[in-house]
Amino acid sequence: MLRWLSNLIAHNAPTPEKQAERALGELRMALFQAEQRVMDAQLQADYYRTRISFCEEVVKAGIEQVSDRHNRQRETMPHDLRPNLKLTTSQ
Repeated sequence: MLRWLSNLIAHNAPTPEKQAERALGELRMALFQAEQRVMDAQLQADYYRTRISFCEEVVKAGIEQVSDRHNRQRETMPHDLRPNLKLTTSQ
């Protein structure tokens, strides 16, 4: 009985390899969440950059001219919302 218990403990001992294997899943999730926060921050920065440039144009040219220019651009522009965003699949 004592030998069996000793073998069981030795077999289930927390070796560095087992600890690393357990930590791997948590680390991958943490990396995914960090990358998601970076993408969210980039979207937020783009949003505020666009708002600032719009307000600067309105201050310089007036709302009528800016509105007319944006309407013309919207008519000629394809319906792609973020042309510089490239979606990739991870392998």
